[in-house]
Amino acid sequence: MVRKVTLLSLAVPMFIEMLLFSLLGMVDMFVLSRVSDEAAGGVGACNQILSITNIVFNIICIGANVLVSQYIGAKNSDSAQKTMAVSYTMVSAVGIMASAVLFFLGKPILRLMGVTSELLVHGETYMGIVGGMMFMQAILNISTVIMRTHGYSKETLGITAGMNVINVLGDVILVFGFNMGTAGAAWATAMSRFFAMLMALGFVLRNILDREAFRHIREVPMRIIRDLFKVGLPSALENICYNVSQVVLTGIILYNLGDTAYIARTYTNQIIFIFITLSISIGQANQILIGRLVGAGKFDEAYHTCLKNFRKALLVTLGISAVFFLFGGTFIRIFTDDTEIIKLSAMVLMADAFLEPGRTFNVVIINALKGSGDAVFPVIIGIISMWSVATLGAWILGVVAGFGLVGMWAAMAMDEWLRGFISLHRWHSRKWTSKALVTNEA
Repeated sequence: MVRKVTLLSLAVPMFIEMLLFSLLGMVDMFVLSRVSDEAAGGVGACNQILSITNIVFNIICIGANVLVSQYIGAKNSDSAQKTMAVSYTMVSAVGIMASAVLFFLGKPILRLMGVTSELLVHGETYMGIVGGMMFMQAILNISTVIMRTHGYSKETLGITAGMNVINVLGDVILVFGFNMGTAGAAWATAMSRFFAMLMALGFVLRNILDREAFRHIREVPMRIIRDLFKVGLPSALENICYNVSQVVLTGIILYNLGDTAYIARTYTNQIIFIFITLSISIGQANQILIGRLVGAGKFDEAYHTCLKNFRKALLVTLGISAVFFLFGGTFIRIFTDDTEIIKLSAMVLMADAFLEPGRTFNVVIINALKGSGDAVFPVIIGIISMWSVATLGAWILGVVAGFGLVGMWAAMAMDEWLRGFISLHRWHSRKWTSKALVTNEA
């Protein structure tokens, strides 16, 4: 069953859901910061690797999001069912392989990042447990994507809320009650994801996906697989490129600026993600809306809808930026009492106030381009800008010029603004109208 959707009906539940989901990592970070700053830093390093793994899953999930949305817009339910069945099969296989890699090679990967021995002992433990069970995240991802494309945002919110309750209770009991430290936080996260995976998968099988659709797997539907990768691969590559550049920046920080700067960045990123979830949720809701409109052949309506949603997201971001600039240090005190970390983090959040409006261009406009099927253009621009402006610029300003973490943030801001303006120009050009994957059969 497909529900009618609006920006509000999608974005508000997605905002709360993303806020709650981000609390999984934040709760672990907060609990472990009570143990030691090194424990929090070690988990922070793991989360960067896990984020990249999650993006690999999203090669399939993003493709499914766009393809299913366009099939819904075109009123082609049979092709939508086939696409969902293929997506589940593919993402499950990739999830199992990723779990094996992270379980057996997690420690060497962390060492390659430049994680120091003080942080590595905590990171290795967390990676072995949470990384070894990432297949559950893969299945959860595709389940929630399918639920949202069909308009079930409130239901995904309920599942995420339950996941957070289990995670918090698990952290309290295992970390503080049984003194399990990093291992306790990891098991709490794993158990909460297991619960969420079962709930989301069960909902999809009961209400959306006909199990008979899996019979098409034996036919090897190459057209659907091709279309999934046509959108999903370049879309995910753009995100992978960003996250890999962030891992490289982590290495630059650890090798050149030290643990204090790295821990400050870890805490700062947690605060930033909490506050920008509303604009991100608008961007993701916008992608579903654009996908449906493009599938229905309503290109002019899609064009104006995207720009209207972008203006709403930008207003939200400007308010958030003001909060970062004025009250950044107050938020960091939630995690630590170290005056040096608080001072450095507050300065970074002031710099981030100038970065976030630029990020909004990419969160909304690039998601709209993906929703239309125009996924190759963003990754080309992303690879060029992220490495030549953000990464190289961060090394020049942060290390060579001696501006430290604030200088690195300035380079990342220039990257966001450059990619944002280029993406906006692409949207105005309307070249994306020729990239639709499906046609209206109604």
